[in-house]
Amino acid sequence: MSEANKDLIRRYQDAYNAMELDHLEELLHPDWQSNNWPDDVMPQSIENAKVMHRMFKEAFPDLHVTTEDLIAEGDTVVHRWTVRGTHKGEVIGLAPTGREVTAGGISLFRIADGRIVEHWAYADELGFLDQLGATLPPEYLAMRHR
Repeated sequence: MSEANKDLIRRYQDAYNAMELDHLEELLHPDWQSNNWPDDVMPQSIENAKVMHRMFKEAFPDLHVTTEDLIAEGDTVVHRWTVRGTHKGEVIGLAPTGREVTAGGISLFRIADGRIVEHWAYADELGFLDQLGATLPPEYLAMRHR
């Protein structure tokens, strides 16, 4: 079971990297939940997951996530990843800088019946914002993950 669950996460990540977003229909449970965005901004759905990814690809056309580690036990998979991309479009109100950015993070997935039902991502958002030139208080930068 653990290997099958890790393979599901590989296929999920490959679908995003290749912009083959129609594959999300078979990988995500229709009622999946994620902490990637608040429901009051945009309801969580597979279609809105595609919208969010397209928005990031507009801002970072060469966006690519590399899997560093996959650890599976039971119905849970932990995915340690690194994302890289060049900031060529507006993102969260920040004008394009042309900078190459790199950020790391960890996602925790729960799998049921061969589909992702929960996804919780934790990333070095302070480091990401710093690389984009966002104005951050120095004490925030001291908490940045390296």
